[in-house]
Amino acid sequence: MYVITYSLRGNQVDSDEYYNNVAIFADQVLSRAEDFFAHSIDPIVEFYSKEEEFAKEYAILDLLILGVLWKVYSGDAMGLDEIPGDMLRLLSNVRNNNDKLKPGIDFLRGIMSTVFLSPDLYDNIASIEPCMGNFDKLVSWLKATGEFNQEVKRLEGLKEYIKTLEAKDAVDLIASAITFALWFENSSEENIGEYTENVERYLNELRPKRYWHEDVIFCGRRRVEYHLNMVGAEIMNRAFKGAFIKVGKKLLLLPACMRLHPASKCKAKETEAGIMCARCSADCQVNQLTKLGSECNFGVVIVPHESSISAAVPGESVFGSDTGVIGVACVLNLISGGLKLKEMGVPAQCVLLDYCGCKNHWHDEGMPTCINVGKLKEILDI
Repeated sequence: MYVITYSLRGNQVDSDEYYNNVAIFADQVLSRAEDFFAHSIDPIVEFYSKEEEFAKEYAILDLLILGVLWKVYSGDAMGLDEIPGDMLRLLSNVRNNNDKLKPGIDFLRGIMSTVFLSPDLYDNIASIEPCMGNFDKLVSWLKATGEFNQEVKRLEGLKEYIKTLEAKDAVDLIASAITFALWFENSSEENIGEYTENVERYLNELRPKRYWHEDVIFCGRRRVEYHLNMVGAEIMNRAFKGAFIKVGKKLLLLPACMRLHPASKCKAKETEAGIMCARCSADCQVNQLTKLGSECNFGVVIVPHESSISAAVPGESVFGSDTGVIGVACVLNLISGGLKLKEMGVPAQCVLLDYCGCKNHWHDEGMPTCINVGKLKEILDI
């Protein structure tokens, strides 16, 4: 199998070992966070707990998101001028609210993102001063990309807490988040780095093909961001599990890249409830999962493979008050998709694509992707 950026299989025949390893590493991350933020987590939890469960896990995840994105993008944020930043944020807002304008807006975003946002992969940005002014610049840059909508909401919530602190304490907390991210980057490469070994090759050799495309930032995400999403997905699955178990109906959302045949040859049919598999090819995993769903009483819907699994949510015709969702996505969409479903109040779990291969972003021809069915059965208690 050709590995574009990541593969959960590593050197194995399946991804069973990955799920075991990421669970162990997530435990380490949560434990180490207690050391880095010994006197900070409880006050954040108290600030958060008015509105959400699992505030401790979310607080740690928010701090990790802040540290990683600061390390990767704060240098780029310092170089974004006000006028192009405002234009990019406007384009992203219009794009999110008007499907008909997306093609034209994406054309403009591709040009402007490459010129004004496309990060220098070799920047040394560890020395950017940890202060609230630079925090604001980072958030503004993330908004301008249009790729971090849910992460921005979490960071803005964290910022509201930090604003309650004394100036020195605020700087210390941001600095601790950056230090935590540095530890995370090194430790993640040791613990789950075998699954992302091709990311650097992709960034250096293949990513330039995405210049002038609207996904230039999305496809340029660093290796540490893959690891952040892997661990973030594991943490969110744990946090969401209780609510997911309680609902009566389950629905599996599959990206279109899992189909064996391209859209022009796939016989799946569009319905009010979403795109439904027509069961035409025995070798297609979408067909196999649809069959499993009919046997084990869960629904299966194909959704467009956009920037996140949540972008194609069909609406009330699919989601009821007693429905839980299992979202399937490639690694870079996991945190944003999971947070979006949480925002919608949908009890959710996620299963990662074992590797990426969609034609929209990663592969010129597109190649069928797949998931670990054993992991899916574990989530559904089959």
